[in-house]
Amino acid sequence: MKIKLIFYDWQDEEFNSLYNTFDGNILSAGDFHSGTTFDGEIKLDAEQEAELKARMQDGNRPVFWIMGE
Repeated sequence: MKIKLIFYDWQDEEFNSLYNTFDGNILSAGDFHSGTTFDGEIKLDAEQEAELKARMQDGNRPVFWIMGE
């Protein structure tokens, strides 16, 4: 499923926003700041894709974060 990946926020290990902090200002000065959009793709089976699309059509917004491998 093709998606638009929209950067939301920088957070620390405890999921606290770094917005309006010294580190947050430095991190957000580059290409990764709130609202930056990237083209992406996630691998889903047909049932997962149908469920995700239905939930989004209902006005729900899924939020993900990236973890290293």
